Amino acid sequence: MISLLSYLHTCFMRSYRYGPATFVFFMGIIFVYSVVPNPVMASYAFSTTFIFIISAVLCYALIDMETTNQESVTVLHCGSLVKLYLAKLLYCWLFTIPLALYAISFPAIFQKFDRNPTVEELVMALLYHMVSSWLGVALACWFSSKFIRSRVMSFLMLSVLIVITLSVKGIENVLPEGFKPMTFLLPPLSSTIDTLVNYNAQSLFKKCWVTVVALGYGVITTGLFVFMIHRRKLDSMH
Repeated sequence: MISLLSYLHTCFMRSYRYGPATFVFFMGIIFVYSVVPNPVMASYAFSTTFIFIISAVLCYALIDMETTNQESVTVLHCGSLVKLYLAKLLYCWLFTIPLALYAISFPAIFQKFDRNPTVEELVMALLYHMVSSWLGVALACWFSSKFIRSRVMSFLMLSVLIVITLSVKGIENVLPEGFKPMTFLLPPLSSTIDTLVNYNAQSLFKKCWVTVVALGYGVITTGLFVFMIHRRKLDSMH
């Protein structure tokens, strides 16, 4: 797996597909904190949302990075299409960890807050950023060309789903009572954001529970994705 992750890293760096999203994230954080002072956890709520969007875009750029022939050779070397796609999802998430560290440390180091954040706040904020980036990866992987051939259509559909995920609270308020449970099918990003915005009013259990829910959602979603990849591979062999 280490060698496969190293191979994906080399290919991703040479493709420069990471460039636009990474640049937008770095410059976006600088721009947001150009005005001071800022509330600590509410500001981290913004960067948590931001990294969710950026991780989805990065996963979309990475998931179909290889051509069909190149992917066939890679599968031959690693021994499994499922292993390849698991490595892609893991690599994409690992790629966002330095971005999360940057989003956490930049405002703290350069004193962009109205007070110094505590160690607990920094640790929890990092955890929220990491689970949110995992949600972005879990969402974007479904828009691979393995499922949607048209790249324009898949990108538009992904963009719409990201907007819906960010607007889930408003959508829930206008939905009829019988349709409100349907919002649970969407990534639980809003719960994480609400916890950050109202951080001081939340219990320790609630602060930790939202990360468990987000991780569980990501694991189930990516698990279903890998299962479908495996089934499509089996179908192609008959």
